[in-house]
Amino acid sequence: MSVPSLQTPQVQLITIETRKHDSPSSCTVHVPGPVPPTKRHKYRMIALASVHAYIAFHLISWHVFGVQIWGKTAMMGVPSLAKGTINAAAIMVILILGSILIWGRGFCGWVCHMRGAIEFADWILRKLKVRQYLKLRERNVLVNTPHRWLLRIGALFVLLLPVIILVHNTGFSPKVDMTAPVPMADLPGYEGKAFAKTAFFNVEISPTWNDYLLAFGLALFIQFTMSIVMNLRYGQGAFCRLLCPYAPMMVPLMNISPVQSKITRVAQCTGCRDCSNACPQGIDVSREIFHFNGKVINTECIKCYACIDACDDNVLKDTAAPGVPQMNQLKPYEKRPWQQELVRKDGLLTNARHMQVFEPLGPVADFTSMIVALICGGITSRFGGFWFYPGAIISFIVFRECCIYVSKWSVARKLKVSAPIVQS
Repeated sequence: MSVPSLQTPQVQLITIETRKHDSPSSCTVHVPGPVPPTKRHKYRMIALASVHAYIAFHLISWHVFGVQIWGKTAMMGVPSLAKGTINAAAIMVILILGSILIWGRGFCGWVCHMRGAIEFADWILRKLKVRQYLKLRERNVLVNTPHRWLLRIGALFVLLLPVIILVHNTGFSPKVDMTAPVPMADLPGYEGKAFAKTAFFNVEISPTWNDYLLAFGLALFIQFTMSIVMNLRYGQGAFCRLLCPYAPMMVPLMNISPVQSKITRVAQCTGCRDCSNACPQGIDVSREIFHFNGKVINTECIKCYACIDACDDNVLKDTAAPGVPQMNQLKPYEKRPWQQELVRKDGLLTNARHMQVFEPLGPVADFTSMIVALICGGITSRFGGFWFYPGAIISFIVFRECCIYVSKWSVARKLKVSAPIVQS
C-alpha cells in the first residue's frame, strides 16, 4: 500500500523581488502604479510649505527688522528642556508630544520642516527624472534596517551630549526665557562663525553677501545630504525611517491612548495591498489591519494618508473608532502568522513584525554600519549640531556600499573557483 507524501503548503512571501502571478488569489500583489495627487495630499503639501514660510518670516522679522517676540521654534526645544529652559521651542516640543496621544505622529507628516524638505527633494528628483530614484520609487523599494533604533537613539544622544556636559559642569538651573535660543542658533553663520566654537577650524562670517552665501551654502549642503542623498540611496523619506533622532521620544507615546486616531479598516479589505505598496514609511498596512483588529499600530505611521489615497475601495479611514471586522477570508495571511520569521531566498530572515523590505546585509554588517555612522557623525558634530548628519549619512552609505561590494565580490570569487571543479 502506497503512503501519500506530505507536502508543505506554499507560503507567499513579501519580498523585494517582483512577484509572478502564478495563481489566482484574493491577495494578489499589484505592481504599484503612479497615484494622482489627491486633495488631502495637496493640503499636506500646503501645510509643509506654510511651515517653511513661517520659518522665513520669523528669520526676517528677527534678524532684519529686529522684531524679537520669541526665539527659535523647532526641535531645539529638546536640548532646552534637558537643561531646564522653558522657551518657545520647549513649549512647541511639549505640544508635539501631547498631540501624539490624540493624532499619533501626525506632526511628522504634516508639520515637521524636515519632512517638508524631504518631500521637496522627492519632487525635485522626480522632476529631474533621476533614473535610479524613479526605479526605487515606482516599486516603492524602501530600506528599513532592523537596527535603525540604535542609530536613532545614538543620534539623539550625540545631539544632547553638549547639554549633558553643560549640566554636569554647571548644574541644573531651570529658567524661563522665551527669546532663547535665537533663530539660526545651530546653523552656519551664528555668532559670526561658519562653524561651532568646538570645531577643529573656523571661518569668520562678516556681514557681506559673499559670506552670507557661504553660510547659506553650508546649510544647504547639510540639507542636501539629509534629503536628496538619503532619498536617492534608500528611497523616499529615508531620513525619517532611518535616522530621525526624535522618533525615540515619540514612539513610547504611541498606542497608549484610547482616543488616539489610527488608520482603520472601515470596510471589507480585498487584500490587493495597494495601501502597503503606497506607504512611504514601508509599513505593510494591509497586514496590519488584518492582524490588529483593523488598526495600523505600527509606530512608524506619520499620517501622510498615502494608504487611504491609494485604496480604490475606500477601506481605510483615520479614526479612533473600532475597525470593521474582516469577514472575507484572505488565505495567504492566514497561512503566515504575523510573528513568524521566514527565510528568504538569499538566506536572510524576513521579520514580518517590522517593515516590508530590508537591505540584503547580514546582521553583523548592518549593526556595524550603525556604529560607524555614530562615530563619524560624532566627529563631524564638533562643527555644529547639524553637522552630525552629513558625517553619519555619508559614512553610513559608504560603509554599507563597501559591504555589499565585498559580498558580491566574494560570491563571484566562489563561483569562479567552483566552476573548474564542476567542469573536471
